[in-house]
Amino acid sequence: MNTPTPQKPSPARYVTAGVCLMGAMVCLPAGFIQMILALQRGGYGTSSLTLPIVWLAVGGGLLGMGIALMIWEMSVRHGVRH
Repeated sequence: MNTPTPQKPSPARYVTAGVCLMGAMVCLPAGFIQMILALQRGGYGTSSLTLPIVWLAVGGGLLGMGIALMIWEMSVRHGVRH
């Protein structure tokens, strides 16, 4: 049976996680602000809420990816294996 080789720490994962988390910090507030403005204008239809929902979806995706990459890198650096 083959034993998996241990992974090496990667600065690229740190940088990518940081970029994803910073992007999420921009996208999520922008989506919430656009959502509030669209709802204040009385835009309860699908067309007026599409852009805010896209911003929120992108922000959520970036947040999830950033956290996952950060957990992965920390587990590699500290030798946590499951």
